[in-house]
Amino acid sequence: MMKRILPLLILLLATAPAFAQKASELKYTDARELMLINQGYDNTEIYYSRLPEDMKPYTRKGVWDLGLNSAGLAIRFSTNSKAIGIRWTLLNYFIMHHMAGTGIRGIDLYRLDENEHWHFIGTAIPNGKDTTKTQLVVSDMDGLDHDYMAYLPLYDGVTKVEIGVTKDAQIGQPHRDVLIKGKEKPLVFYGTSITQGGCASRPGMVYTSIISRELQKECINLGFSGNARMDKVLAQMIARIDADQYVIDCLENCTIKMMRDSAWYFLTYLGQKRPDTPIYMVEHIWFSQSSVSKGVHDQIAEKNKYWHELYVKLRNEGYNNFRYIPADNLTGPDGEGAVDGTHQTDLGFLRMSEEFLRHLKK
Repeated sequence: MMKRILPLLILLLATAPAFAQKASELKYTDARELMLINQGYDNTEIYYSRLPEDMKPYTRKGVWDLGLNSAGLAIRFSTNSKAIGIRWTLLNYFIMHHMAGTGIRGIDLYRLDENEHWHFIGTAIPNGKDTTKTQLVVSDMDGLDHDYMAYLPLYDGVTKVEIGVTKDAQIGQPHRDVLIKGKEKPLVFYGTSITQGGCASRPGMVYTSIISRELQKECINLGFSGNARMDKVLAQMIARIDADQYVIDCLENCTIKMMRDSAWYFLTYLGQKRPDTPIYMVEHIWFSQSSVSKGVHDQIAEKNKYWHELYVKLRNEGYNNFRYIPADNLTGPDGEGAVDGTHQTDLGFLRMSEEFLRHLKK
């Protein structure tokens, strides 16, 4: 028996990868020394958050707390390392039953290829209950200089992020002039839990990030789960950002009364402050149940009807920068894009991004 086992062991050792790496063997660089993109303000309460600190006294607590989530934020860097790991400390340890932990608390890694396309490599998976995580994401690479991007958690915040590379490798600012901070005006998306990323399997699959990679432009994610109610203060904050385009995708969190009370001010404020910038009004998506539930269908139809009437009124009053995106093609005809009939899976986000891009590229 021993004579049979020894040749097998020798064969396994001979065919094992020549390069093996552990996360603990890497040297780590604080991501603050690298490039943070997709952030609309430079005076946030914590470094990896989304709202300007001076507006905290005027913002509802529910909105503010969600603004501490790092949805849409990404770190750009370059390295010649043969392995990359990530160490990150969560602000909370948030859990939902209908969304993967990789989407809520994980970090995605992408690499820019020679044709300037972003290729997904892997996800730093938030194993265990400790708030600080360390994961090896990829190893045994070619050791050449490449540009990378790491997307931060969608439904949790982070207080510290470190990128790990091999001890002989260099890491620093991105080399290539693609999807970098401040190169072009960003797109700004204001919306609900869906905009924030519920329920993508990983951070790179929220529609704002898919669109960002396709257009090679920063996309600022101002999605606030359950709290996109067109607050006046949000109109003021959004208008601060000098954007290429604005997308207002918030009806799933608004009752018809909220729309009647708040929508006109919200839209005209933004339209007056940014008269030369396209502003897209997005209809309420058709939930999966709307095909069989008359109550769900009629409620959505009522909101979309009122939204379109507002759009027509705005155009008639001279707000010529407003555009309209109907819901009919946003999530597909079969209801298959949602995890619970409402929140989108990766399939749903791919469908939404394709339809958004059809309008935004015009």
